[in-house]
Amino acid sequence: MPLKPLEAASCQDTLTNCLRNQLLITNLEKLQKYSGKLQQNVSNWLREIQQTMNMFKLTDDEKLFYVSLCLEADARDWFYDNPHLCSTWSIFTQNLLKTFESSGKGSIAFNRLRHYEQGINQDVRHYYSEVMKLCKEANPIMDDVSKLQYLKDSLKPSLRFDVLLKNPKKPEELLE
Repeated sequence: MPLKPLEAASCQDTLTNCLRNQLLITNLEKLQKYSGKLQQNVSNWLREIQQTMNMFKLTDDEKLFYVSLCLEADARDWFYDNPHLCSTWSIFTQNLLKTFESSGKGSIAFNRLRHYEQGINQDVRHYYSEVMKLCKEANPIMDDVSKLQYLKDSLKPSLRFDVLLKNPKKPEELLE
């Protein structure tokens, strides 16, 4: 006996959801797990996880449900031992960063930023990307004037004069 249109649509939705969930779990399992060890960068890990979860258009509740697949060791223990710190996705991400982000991370990033120089064969786009990443690590709310100054200061000498002539007002104008 053939299925009624409503039943067929329901079966198709169920199948689609099963396939989506399996694809999601497979992709999450391929990502690096976060253990809470000092050599792991929790901010970078969290950004990767969020990008993958956003790609699958997960709600915040779904993100919170699946994130345990991406945790191990101390980080997983922390997650299960502190449900009050993980009641929503936003609260979870804030507390994860607060708990596992190195207190010296900002000063290390500032030091790297101060000493960073454009490589001889490094193109401007890659250089720009690296400096902006360091700026964000050093101070997530750094103003554009400071970012631009770091960009200008560490340019290779052969480009510095041209950039000073253009007199960019915003960091992205360096790429024009």
